[in-house]
Amino acid sequence: MARTLSIGLLVAGLMAPAAHAQMGGLGGMGGGGGVPGMPGGPKSKKLDYYTPVFERREQGEPIVAVKIVGNQVHSTDKIRAQMQTREGRDFDPEVVRADVRRLSSSGMFRNVNTYRKQVEGGVEITFEVFELPTITSLKFVGNTHVKEKSLRKKAELKEGEPLQRFRIEEGKRKLEEFYREKGYSDAKVEIQEGLDPADKGVVFSIYEGELKRIYSTKFVGNTIVSDARLKTQIESKPGILWYFKGQVDSEKIDEDVEKLTAYYRSLGYFRARVGRELEYGDSGKWLTVTFVIDEGPRYKIRNVSIVGNKTFTTDSLSDRLELHAGEFFDSRRMEADLSELKDTYGSQGYIQADIKADPRFLEEPGMIDLVYDIAEGEQYRVGRVIVNIEGENPHTKRNVVINRLSLAPNDIIDIREIRASERRLKASELFLTDPMRGIAPTIAIKPPELGEEAALARKPGASSSSPY
Repeated sequence: MARTLSIGLLVAGLMAPAAHAQMGGLGGMGGGGGVPGMPGGPKSKKLDYYTPVFERREQGEPIVAVKIVGNQVHSTDKIRAQMQTREGRDFDPEVVRADVRRLSSSGMFRNVNTYRKQVEGGVEITFEVFELPTITSLKFVGNTHVKEKSLRKKAELKEGEPLQRFRIEEGKRKLEEFYREKGYSDAKVEIQEGLDPADKGVVFSIYEGELKRIYSTKFVGNTIVSDARLKTQIESKPGILWYFKGQVDSEKIDEDVEKLTAYYRSLGYFRARVGRELEYGDSGKWLTVTFVIDEGPRYKIRNVSIVGNKTFTTDSLSDRLELHAGEFFDSRRMEADLSELKDTYGSQGYIQADIKADPRFLEEPGMIDLVYDIAEGEQYRVGRVIVNIEGENPHTKRNVVINRLSLAPNDIIDIREIRASERRLKASELFLTDPMRGIAPTIAIKPPELGEEAALARKPGASSSSPY
């Protein structure tokens, strides 16, 4: 059976999308749980307004005034720029609540309360804000090998920004990570100021320690793979001329142990174990890293089998595989075969086919069976083609997009043609493509709408009882 699916094109326009205000968490109408006069916030007198309860009769009345009180650091204009509640507009409690959520999630306030007052000609709305304390100064003490400019960039803190405990603690973690990556494995960072509610500035106290570099990387116990090949799998190795890169990073050394273990197991050494030994020279600044490898037996494949296939014969699928019985297990070749099977099914409309590779260990030492388990799912054809062009100036015509697609309504979906169509859209240079920001024209397959009539995908001239 074949069901109708919609293919939706989500295409970024030539220009950057316009910024939209984000709706935050639910606040006032009123507000959150902040208390006027708490440390770090402005003192507040009791306001002469009604309680923040809106009656139905007020909705739709004109707003004659919007007031903002309690702000000392952030300007009124800056706050108003984030709000949709305006004088002259009709009053809507949902819009006011959305403004509260937006302001509360802006990072400028620890709480926002709202009040309304019935006045002549309509309603007066007041937003009472409780500002977070701001960073008045940012200092680093004890750094001699690293410039303050680099530390500021890594801490991601600036004067004038809200003084938030979690951001300061995160800055400490980032600074320690930065020092470790630069080879100062003994470096310690302490928060001298910034955690107390009464603090106005942030001070980081730094102990840098000695810069340590890797002098040599060695491997012991490897027989099937050369030292040169193993060095391509890791990051802990001497730098160029020993002074460019090559800094000691204990976390990366531990990660390299895991990488080497995974590499051996990908080659069929399922019982491989890797350890490491660290030896510093007399000066304590140069490190020799030795990875100790116990390879264990290399597993061979006894049988390769395919189960669950109904649309394609086992022989036709087996002919597409590169990894065969009698060969040593290789996870990279297995993954390539897995992709080939998925493409085979995806080219005939089985876009939801679930195919898994299952290496099964046998009682016979050093032998496994490799089973590809297939759940085909249903076969699909193209339903509607929906073109969505985003951006400030989405003037590109729909046909410009349609002409670059390999599929049309009623065609059997071919996942390879979808990828080819995406490549053509990117190559057209009509749309913004920025891999670093994850922006590119894409084709998303959407499930059929409720009530949409399903269609059978059949060979031309086939009877209704004959599957494609």
